[in-house]
Amino acid sequence: MGTGKSPRIGIVKYGVGNVFSVAAGLSRAGAIPEIIDAPSKGYDAIVLPGVGAYAPAMTRLGPHRDKILELMDEGTPVLGICLGMQLFFEWSDEWGGSEGLGLLDGRVTALRARKLPHVGWTRVRHVRECRLVDGISSGSYVYFVHSYANVDTSREFVCSTASHEGQEFVAALESPPLYGTQFHPERSDGPGSVVLRNFVRIASER
Repeated sequence: MGTGKSPRIGIVKYGVGNVFSVAAGLSRAGAIPEIIDAPSKGYDAIVLPGVGAYAPAMTRLGPHRDKILELMDEGTPVLGICLGMQLFFEWSDEWGGSEGLGLLDGRVTALRARKLPHVGWTRVRHVRECRLVDGISSGSYVYFVHSYANVDTSREFVCSTASHEGQEFVAALESPPLYGTQFHPERSDGPGSVVLRNFVRIASER
């Protein structure tokens, strides 16, 4: 776009429960959000929200993998939130194992912790500069709800990490046009609002 107009962002509803709070957050960030049943053209960006289980989400979203790849080839930014980000990877161990979208190499594994799920406010630590987390201080608290994560924090796409009971995991990633947060920006107050504004800015520059 690059015209200063509010970007249209499609939020894919695939059996997860936080689409309306994500839409509200994007609207406050300056976007025109629309809840859609499947990824499709005509939007400046796509969001895969995330509350739910991996396998059922893939049952709904897996048939649309080719469309997501087509949108990515066209440069359409795609933001995955929590489960939505986990779906980017090749595999998740959840529910005995399930293939992912395979947009990024790697797998999602259960956190090694006495207390699961990991719920609440946790600090993030930036490991490199990324547009998605620009303006958020390293050490800021954001809100997590999850039991699984990608723990390969050495990968080149990792922007930020966090830890639960001493285990470090990927908290934010960026491999344009893919962007992702393991935390919930729509529930993370100020830092989360910055993430959503950053993504809206990225979408508006297409």
